[in-house]
Amino acid sequence: MTSNDESISEIQTFFNGTNVFVTGATGFIGHVLVEKLLRQCFLNKLYLLVRRKKNKDPQTRLHEMFSSQLFTRLWDEQPEFIEKVLLISGDCAEPNMGLSGADEEFIVENIDIVIHCAATINLNGPLKHTSFINVRATRDLLLIARRMRRLKSFVQVSTAFVNPEQKFTEEIIYDCHMKGDALINLVENMSDSILKSITPECLGTWPNTYTLSKCVAENLVKEYGQNMPICIARPGIVVYTNDEPIPGWVNTMKSVPGLCLGVGLGAIHVLYANPNTNAVILPADNVANMIITAAHHASKPRSNPTIPVFNHVPNNMAPPLTYGQALNYVVDIILKKKLFSDNQVWKPSIFFTTSNVLFTILFFLYHYLPAYLVDSCLWIAGKKPRTTKIYKKLEVMMKDMRYFGDVDLKFDDRQLKALISSQSDEDKKLFNMDLSNMEWDKYFLKVILGIKKYILKDSEDRTFGQRRYQTIVLAYYALWIIICGCLLYLSYVLLKMIFLIN
Repeated sequence: MTSNDESISEIQTFFNGTNVFVTGATGFIGHVLVEKLLRQCFLNKLYLLVRRKKNKDPQTRLHEMFSSQLFTRLWDEQPEFIEKVLLISGDCAEPNMGLSGADEEFIVENIDIVIHCAATINLNGPLKHTSFINVRATRDLLLIARRMRRLKSFVQVSTAFVNPEQKFTEEIIYDCHMKGDALINLVENMSDSILKSITPECLGTWPNTYTLSKCVAENLVKEYGQNMPICIARPGIVVYTNDEPIPGWVNTMKSVPGLCLGVGLGAIHVLYANPNTNAVILPADNVANMIITAAHHASKPRSNPTIPVFNHVPNNMAPPLTYGQALNYVVDIILKKKLFSDNQVWKPSIFFTTSNVLFTILFFLYHYLPAYLVDSCLWIAGKKPRTTKIYKKLEVMMKDMRYFGDVDLKFDDRQLKALISSQSDEDKKLFNMDLSNMEWDKYFLKVILGIKKYILKDSEDRTFGQRRYQTIVLAYYALWIIICGCLLYLSYVLLKMIFLIN
């Protein structure tokens, strides 16, 4: 499809022939967003800010990105798309995003639309690093955008959890006790050790550095974005794609995607969360569509100076879903449809608790104890032990996430619903962000199939996984027989001792 087709929607018309600048393109949301922009928005050029990472230069990282299976459909339908993509070297952790003077001036003179997705999502990351990426980079990009001669729209991608101390989060920019410029000055001039010691005081009522930094960044948008065509997009927890361009795709194992993988493989059995807490999750393709629609909306004249904010959450729109239901869907679907992985670890099951003591005990019994046994076998075989290290990282991730798994937050999404209503009938199809027709059981089936195909690289022949699972079941029941036998023997010994004493 090209812009010369007879049918071109309102949003496609807005993007047609524009130069778009995207930060965070190599991240999870960034991947899905970039694919959608290139496939359906008729851009002139797409400029991506990419940094060097793990000894890979930006060009190599960009090549790896477009080699992903996510872009297969785009390569098939529009193989010339790559000519539209241009790289701008930079790093959001650096002052002025690491841009050269020439690149900055090029952006000022040539960019029409800015979508700022870049962020570190390490919930309890060091205050300095988190502030550099999530706060300073936002301010520096806003200052550049204020000079852009052709700017039509600016979208700041934030998070629905930007104000977790609010039991009901409205679609407004909440004030923060930390001013953006003050926080930037603080982290630029203090040592890491001092910053670490004062971080709890800086956080105030915020549960972690991530949510604090995103709130501070929103206040910078309010301060520096006045009189600009700008808006804030607040998605919930972004997870596997639902439909586009392929169902069940993800490239991150952090947060909920990682939990789904671990539970499905039988590698995770204990979760620090309330199973009755509403799951604030939504598919990545719906989020990308929301960001694109928000960019179009931000370009429209506003009758008041208030910057639009959109809470994109499923709670008031999609059928009810709790975290307990979500992970039980994963377990039930795998067991009922026999979708076992070639890499299956154990029999899938999940136990939820909000008790720190119980979590610690069960995590040791279900995770650390087997990990010690596996690492011992690896050590005896002359291989490097690694299982215990993985579970230590998993425990830290679960403790970081426990706030969101236990607190049932409420959200206002009236402006988001109004944004959906403002879409033309054609745009509702092309850029769907409405979750009211979501069928969670069918969605989680796509998730499981996506995990097997894109993450685990399982063979298409399911008999391999099923045979592996049969072996696991035999081992599972054999282990329980041994445990029960040991308990019965221990009981017998104790009773014998009691009767002998009497």
